[in-house]
Amino acid sequence: MAFEKASDAKILATELVKRMNEDMRRIRILEERLDSEESRMRNIEETVLDQIETLRINVDRIGEKLDNISERFKGMDSEIVRLNRELGKTATKSEIKTLENFIDILNPITSRFVTKDEMERAIEDKRKT
Repeated sequence: MAFEKASDAKILATELVKRMNEDMRRIRILEERLDSEESRMRNIEETVLDQIETLRINVDRIGEKLDNISERFKGMDSEIVRLNRELGKTATKSEIKTLENFIDILNPITSRFVTKDEMERAIEDKRKT
């Protein structure tokens, strides 16, 4: 019976050692997984921080471009106002047409002038009638 107890104790001790070794192996695997996950998380955090910085820089650039575009629009707006004032000073289409008619009337090439003799005859003819 003492032999059986010693043998049982030895078997029990061996079984405990096996279980403890198995538990230690599992703990090491879990620690390795945890280290791996922590490393991945650090990499993800660094990537996210880099992307946030890149986005911030891009947003700043876009803001600067929008400011430049806004300034250009202001300049164009003032130029349009100036051009409208200048257009107000120019002749209208009807005024130009009137000038063309006056020029046509006074144009010696296309106009027919009356001589003094022709005028006197025309006056005499009118008096007679």
